[in-house]
Amino acid sequence: MQSQKSNKKNKTTQVKAVLIILAVALITAVLQGNYYTSIAGGAAKQPQIAMVFLIGSVSLFILIKEIIKREINGDRGILWTVWFGMLMRAGYVLFYDITTLQNDGGTFSGFGTPDINNGHIGYIEYIYKFFHLPSMDPYEYFGYYHPPLHHVIEAVWLTVQRFLGVPEVLAFENLQIPTLIYSGLCMVVMLLILKEADIEDKYIIPGMILFAFHPRMMVLGGSVNNDILALLLLLCTIWRALVWIREKSFKNIILIALALGFGMISKLNTAICAFSLALVFLIALIDAFKDGNILSRKNILLQYLVFGVIAIPIGLSYIIRNMILFGEKPGIPSPAIIPNESVMYTGEYSVWSIIGIPSIFDLHIEFPFHPISARAIHNTWVILFQTGLFAEAFPAEINDYLLSFAQIAYVASIIVALVTTVVFIATYFKKLITEAKSVKFALPYPTKEETKKGVVSTKDAVNKVERTTFLLFTYIFMLLSFSLYVFKYPYTCSSDFRYMTACLVFTSLGFINCQKLGKEGISKYVVPVTNFCMAACLAGSLIVYMFWDIA
Repeated sequence: MQSQKSNKKNKTTQVKAVLIILAVALITAVLQGNYYTSIAGGAAKQPQIAMVFLIGSVSLFILIKEIIKREINGDRGILWTVWFGMLMRAGYVLFYDITTLQNDGGTFSGFGTPDINNGHIGYIEYIYKFFHLPSMDPYEYFGYYHPPLHHVIEAVWLTVQRFLGVPEVLAFENLQIPTLIYSGLCMVVMLLILKEADIEDKYIIPGMILFAFHPRMMVLGGSVNNDILALLLLLCTIWRALVWIREKSFKNIILIALALGFGMISKLNTAICAFSLALVFLIALIDAFKDGNILSRKNILLQYLVFGVIAIPIGLSYIIRNMILFGEKPGIPSPAIIPNESVMYTGEYSVWSIIGIPSIFDLHIEFPFHPISARAIHNTWVILFQTGLFAEAFPAEINDYLLSFAQIAYVASIIVALVTTVVFIATYFKKLITEAKSVKFALPYPTKEETKKGVVSTKDAVNKVERTTFLLFTYIFMLLSFSLYVFKYPYTCSSDFRYMTACLVFTSLGFINCQKLGKEGISKYVVPVTNFCMAACLAGSLIVYMFWDIA
């Protein structure tokens, strides 16, 4: 009975969080969708800055008051986290247009023109204008090789806005609204992942912090490309896989297949989750055959068949279309016709200089922004941390005060990432070994007395092994895949943090595990240092964005 009440309460909190996200997105769309209040349309920026500052200040005052009076609980804390995360995103979307910090954004020329334009905006405009997917080879125009789910949704959103009377130039500016919603929903899905990962309630909010306040989540919320939808669907795949591990039903396997399939027709790198899924599917299959129950074997095999029938056709549909119609294999066009003519080309540098762990003298702390040129910086990890905080921006005229905050945030982000990664991998490897051993002592149906003594059921023991295996190896495969990708496509842009944003799931889990470390030896320093660096990273980068006039 208590569990049912708790589940109902959790669902209510999740619904409220989604409503907050949609409400903020709607208000942002209205403000951006008319000339009276749209900054991109020429309206004054100052009134809206004052409005956001006032709302933020009042919200912070109420929150502090609740904390002092001890009126705040876990659910209210979650809603406050979502609210402040959305306020930060909405401010960014309102104050910076669709040309700011975009990746392959492109241009548009309008519904009444026959022009075909490059980039993600051009791709969206093509579908919006001509009402169909590209009829020419998608590799002829940059950006069109991407799977089309995001671009179709955006084209429909453009059409809806035009039907409602939104001026076309402002309707294009509002392409940020779906991505704003996707970025907000990532917070909610991360909440669900934490619940399924069996994280205690007191660690839920620390686990959500990165998805709520990480600067790249804010930038992706104002993006026009497909990165944030792909991230959302990858997170949904992780979440539904964890649910399936707990309850192996046809409903859950179908939802995994849909999340993965639609993720792949948003962006193909969502498929990275398939490797760890295959590993967990193998463990579950072996367990089903060990069980000796013929019905159990048939059930699991049928589930895998259903998964394949749904995920494979959806996920590979755009690849197959391009192969049949244009003879094009999947891949990414080179930034230049001759690769080594691109300033981003890293193929001429040594393996160690590209992927080696950077020395303390090679972190480029003096100016922690990405200069694009491989000659300036070609170390993958340096580029990863630079773009993680400030995207692919190089503000040569930034003042010394903001540069100091950027340097602090940059160094702090490196410390947090290294500590949380080491703690996550070490903790989960240890958990996996312990849980694998516990399977040997588990019983199919332990009695109450045996349960009190710590004996668990075989099903629960195997589920724990599957869950830990899935989380641990998803991160390991992600790191390996990213490392290989950097060499397959040897350009500095391949090292951009947007290809690794999903690592925030595991950084968050590592951050939670840091809070659980003991207070003896070196461990007693890890928690305060990590927490301080986390605060410095998020607060420092936010200050930079607040006062930095991004070109």
